[in-house]
Amino acid sequence: MTFALNDVSEAFQFFDSQNARGRDLEPHDLLKAFHLREFSVGDEPLKIQTVCRWENSETEQLAALFSQYLYRIRNWSKGASARYFGKEDTALFKGVNLETVAHYPYVEQLRMAHHFVDHYNDQYERRIDGCALGFPFHLDQIIINGRRFFEMTAHYQETVTLFNERSAINLQFLSSEKLDGFAGRIMKQIKTYEGHNRTGDRYVRSIFDCLLIYYIDKFGHVEISRAIEKIFIWAYSLRLKMQVVQLASMDNHVLVQNLFTLIKEATRPGDFINCSLPVLAEKKSTKTDEIEKLFRDMRYYE
Repeated sequence: MTFALNDVSEAFQFFDSQNARGRDLEPHDLLKAFHLREFSVGDEPLKIQTVCRWENSETEQLAALFSQYLYRIRNWSKGASARYFGKEDTALFKGVNLETVAHYPYVEQLRMAHHFVDHYNDQYERRIDGCALGFPFHLDQIIINGRRFFEMTAHYQETVTLFNERSAINLQFLSSEKLDGFAGRIMKQIKTYEGHNRTGDRYVRSIFDCLLIYYIDKFGHVEISRAIEKIFIWAYSLRLKMQVVQLASMDNHVLVQNLFTLIKEATRPGDFINCSLPVLAEKKSTKTDEIEKLFRDMRYYE
């Protein structure tokens, strides 16, 4: 059965009403529909090219990107719980339409960055030097609706690939950065210790990855080895001190000593790296001997 509607707003109203019946669409599908509607008139010629990356991605990959990374990081950085990403949470990824929003002071830096990046990339010099300027996305910034949302999604798909255990890029990242101290050992150990594939251990790995992604998103690779060490102690102390790690355990651990908000407020890497963490006094987990040894060697286990 086919329905033909002549007005775009009517089409999206129909889409919303149909989605309220039967099986729900995934939250990221709802976001796709919303941001397609938010494309500006000037961006219409770029719509197919911009959305192409999204269309070529597996729905499971997009679901994981939003539920396991973007949703958790954005919520935790605000000090909010981040357990299940549902359609009621999609407002977290809806921001401002630069064509319709008023000229509020808080919007001006977004407006300037948006237009400057486009202006820079449209200059004839780019045909000579081949340089392209990417939009300066940040995980906790206000989202620009429409084209920039899809560009942001593609940008963070590439970022998350660095932390995929099966990715060759992951190995390149480790070797190219020449991690020192305990950092190189940490990055290898968290993928190989005996219990690393258990559900609870994957929750712990998730908060490790999310916080490291958030750090790199803000400070790049400056002091990356020290940051990895700090994030490891903070995240994996949860694994050592609990027999069973559940989704609620992960969420509560983040909110009790929230290093996401610390990074959000930090103005330099040292503001984060120099924070103090408690020394572990006992261990309740099993199949984590390698993790315990790292804690002992780093003097975070009595």
